[in-house]
Amino acid sequence: MKKYPLNQLKNWYFGNHCTRKCFDKDNRLRDCYDKLQLFVEKNPAVRMTHRNFLDLFNDHLNVCKLDSSFKRRSIGWKLFERLSNTPNYDSDKIIVVNGKIEMVGDKLGEPKYCPICKALGIH
Repeated sequence: MKKYPLNQLKNWYFGNHCTRKCFDKDNRLRDCYDKLQLFVEKNPAVRMTHRNFLDLFNDHLNVCKLDSSFKRRSIGWKLFERLSNTPNYDSDKIIVVNGKIEMVGDKLGEPKYCPICKALGIH
């Protein structure tokens, strides 16, 4: 497995994990990005694989405030689109049970799509 600089791994993780889960919390995204950037600046010569970075982030870094089950869950583009169109989405209340995303204390609502997109069959 190829090793990458921490800055590249930070950008990959932030874009593919953080922004797809915490899109409803702009302040949290900024805070997490700043913490990750500080970690990169303190370790400029470190290189590692994506898997090692995920293990480090999930098990040792104290950056993410999400439930561990949701923090470790990968969010693909289609799932991100569905969650971003769900009116009652709250990243603080999301957990993963048996591989399915659920909301603590409430049922995760159905996504609301743009009527034009829906009519065209885009969603």
